Amino acid sequence: MEVDKLFKSLTYVPKIWTALSYPLLVLVSLILFFGRNVEPIRIGSFLEVMPDFYSHISNFSLSFILYISIGYVGIMFGLTVKNITIIGIGIVSVNLIIEFLLPFLNTPDTSDALFGTIGVILGFAFLFLSKNYGLKKNEL
Repeated sequence: MEVDKLFKSLTYVPKIWTALSYPLLVLVSLILFFGRNVEPIRIGSFLEVMPDFYSHISNFSLSFILYISIGYVGIMFGLTVKNITIIGIGIVSVNLIIEFLLPFLNTPDTSDALFGTIGVILGFAFLFLSKNYGLKKNEL
């Protein structure tokens, strides 16, 4: 019965395209992430354009999945676009701090920081579209 209580506490529920696109985007991001170590799932055209693509994709995937996961649940509970933007800025800021200000945790790398930022920007696009067009009022 706790699940019923959780569903009733949601302000919004996703429309079918939103509910299907979220796990699909997570899956694509995970395929890119695991392409670092699993050669058969690598996308060759990415390597033709940028040979070290898979060296940086982890920052993209982690930032993207973290952001859309927090944001997806958040918008169903009523987070605003402003709230989503603040969360995205926070994730980009942490990424930049780790990449440039904490060299004992990570080798400073501009490409990693860029990939993480792109992950947040694409995540914001998904969350913005979902917030504005992909939700309906919860009728439970």
